[in-house]
Parts: sequence; C-alpha cells; structure tokens
Amino acid sequence: MGSQIIEDTRQQVARGDKHAVKHEWFEAHGVQVIRAKLDFGDYAMAGSNIAVDTKRSVDELAQNIVRDHERFKRECIRARDAGWRLIILIEDGRYVDIAKLASWTNGHCTKCPHYWRKTCNPRAGGKCPRHNTRKPPHGDRLVKAMGTMTERYGVRFQFCAPQDTGRIICELLGAAYDEDTKSDPDNVQGYQVPLKAGS
Repeated sequence: MGSQIIEDTRQQVARGDKHAVKHEWFEAHGVQVIRAKLDFGDYAMAGSNIAVDTKRSVDELAQNIVRDHERFKRECIRARDAGWRLIILIEDGRYVDIAKLASWTNGHCTKCPHYWRKTCNPRAGGKCPRHNTRKPPHGDRLVKAMGTMTERYGVRFQFCAPQDTGRIICELLGAAYDEDTKSDPDNVQGYQVPLKAGS
C-alpha cells in the first residue's frame, strides 16, 4: 500500500481538470491524497520538510516569477525560513537542457500576429506593439531569474513530462507507492535546472 500525501486545498479536484492525470496516477498506485491547507507548495507529506509546487507549463512559471514576482518570492521565503526545501516541478518535458530553456519564447508572443509577420522581435527591448506594454519575459530572462531564486531562497526547479508528475511528486517527497521504485530526492528522473548555465 502506498503513502499518504497532502494536497493543498487550493488545488482543483474535479475530474477533467489540469490535475486529473496526477490524481488518476495516485489512485492507480495506492497513494492516498489528503486535502489540507499548505503554507507553501501544492504537495507535502507528514514528517518531511520537502514541498512540491507544480506548474503546468513554462508560461505559468514565467507568469509566477515575473508578473506575480512578489507573491512568489514571499512563498519561497516562507518555505526557506520554515526550514523547508521548495521544489518547483514544471510539467513540460521538452526542456532537457538549460540552452533549450533559454531559447523558450513566451506563449503570449507565439500567439501574436506581429510575431508571425516578423514585425516584432520578442527578445528586443521596448514595448509590445499589440498591447503597448512591456514585452513578456522569454527564456533567457527566465533562466537568470530561476538561478537568482535558487541562490537566494534555495528553491529547486525541475522539469518532467506531465504523465510522470504523480510518480515524481511521490519520489521527491519520499512517498511509497504500489510497485515502488522510488529513489533519493536528489536523484529523481526528470531534468533539474542547474544554478548557472554550463554548471
């Protein structure tokens, strides 16, 4: 029988939502999910000082780090000051190395007609011609911000394929599950962003 893990009450629970794949994985592998309010992260386990915060895409991560920066920073500081290790798990397995992540283009730009007509360079400074606002952040800026947050707050960023999220959450938390092949949280499959490019 698997372990019990805690899921933050702010996470959606309806079938068909963005968390359905991991909920189904937990159920299929005997992991009991208890819902309770967490001070930081989306998943934790009693007796552990690791919290996992899931992001469904790089776009969501960029929004948290840049647009919601102060709120996100406060959450990272709360975890650090409480003696917890916060791991941000991004459910996008396409980013297998830091160079590929640095070349990521923000989804707001890839949906924009100016981007496709090549009348706007998303990586150039200045304002967005469509919305007359500062251009959204792209991979190079995101990689730099992630490195800064790792240095200052001890946050770890890791990428995985969406279908692997449930298993990796369990492995990061040290939670047993049926057909248990869990490993050390520092050696879990799935790409981890190094502190600096090339490290």
